[in-house]
Amino acid sequence: MIRRLLHDLGYVIAYVLFVGANTPESVVERLRVAYRLVGVRIVETPQVDSVERTIFLCPYRNLGATWFGEKWICHDILDRVDDGYVTYLRRHKGIDYQRPRGCADLAYCDESEYCYSEVSELE
Repeated sequence: MIRRLLHDLGYVIAYVLFVGANTPESVVERLRVAYRLVGVRIVETPQVDSVERTIFLCPYRNLGATWFGEKWICHDILDRVDDGYVTYLRRHKGIDYQRPRGCADLAYCDESEYCYSEVSELE
């Protein structure tokens, strides 16, 4: 139930956060502002093909780890809010937002403490 509420919260926030943002470039600018507002440190912002990528360090990665497991805040709580963004952007803007995930997938970003997200047009 809490996860659903967090998703719905993200969906509502998305209406305000993404007002007037209709391209991947404008959406990613707004996402980066939102990341910074919650204390995320952005490390790199490459564009790969037509995908806007943001590589960052989540300062909450070990908060609550003793009780709830590693990365609980970043990958359980904040991801549910991001899921609301994903739903909104797909449904209303035609934008594909790949919410944050570990950098281990990327060849040039092997630092385990970093995460990345991607924004592009829906195919």
